[in-house]
Amino acid sequence: MAFAGMEISFRLFDAYSLKDKRSVVKSIIHRMHNKFNISIAEIDQQDMLNEAVIGMSVVSNTYALCHQMLDHVLAEMEEQFEIEVFKVERFEW
Repeated sequence: MAFAGMEISFRLFDAYSLKDKRSVVKSIIHRMHNKFNISIAEIDQQDMLNEAVIGMSVVSNTYALCHQMLDHVLAEMEEQFEIEVFKVERFEW
């Protein structure tokens, strides 16, 4: 059994208030959880207007499958939302 996680730091372009930011981040979290069935949450920078940090994890048979799933999630996030990813950290357990 393999556990892998990823922490993604990104900038939001269309957030003019914390309410706008929360709306976008919740939309990202909800869509990625429903589409890929991963564990995902906002884990840092909750009070920053144009920055967010999302953590996600996945469990699979091999680390290769875990990393492949996380790569798909990251690509989908960048494609579907107006964000700029500036930091990605990966974890394995």
